[in-house]
Amino acid sequence: MKSIDVKNIKPAKKYSKAILQSAIENNNLDKVYNDLIFITETLNTNKELYDFLNTPLVKIDDKKDVIQRLFSTHIEKITLDFLYVLADNNRLNAINEILNRFSDGYNKVNNIVKPTIISAVELDEIQKNKLTEKLEQKLSKKVIPEYITDESVIGGFVIEIDDKTIDCSLKAKFENMKKQLIKGNRYGSD
Repeated sequence: MKSIDVKNIKPAKKYSKAILQSAIENNNLDKVYNDLIFITETLNTNKELYDFLNTPLVKIDDKKDVIQRLFSTHIEKITLDFLYVLADNNRLNAINEILNRFSDGYNKVNNIVKPTIISAVELDEIQKNKLTEKLEQKLSKKVIPEYITDESVIGGFVIEIDDKTIDCSLKAKFENMKKQLIKGNRYGSD
């Protein structure tokens, strides 16, 4: 995915909220979500197309014509109309951030959480399934985890969900013991 342009963050919130509400109202949320992924991947893998659609020198009608020819048979009308609105307002360059914001809304509506689970070694499928199942029970949400290995964790795992971190690593336990020892001997002095 292309890097995020800071000037696109605020407009992306507005546009993603509009398309999200429209998709919900039209009972088309999953299809619009998949359309946005398809469009974003297409633009991100074709630099010439991305540059063409974002060049101020190209007429808006020409951009819309290309959009229509490329996407009309592959995406929903609501999504196609949304692309036209982005073209009219010279906001096609915000498509990555719009997808990011739309994904957040999509996940919220569908009660999905996407934690990052960091472990010292790669977890096997049984461990992954058990951990996912426990998180789903605890959070009462559908869990779609991303797994990362990091040797500095030492043992156990760290779970990052939104702004929260659940640290069940040996590294954290060692650091807590160290803090307790630094505070002073809990059982008296020598």
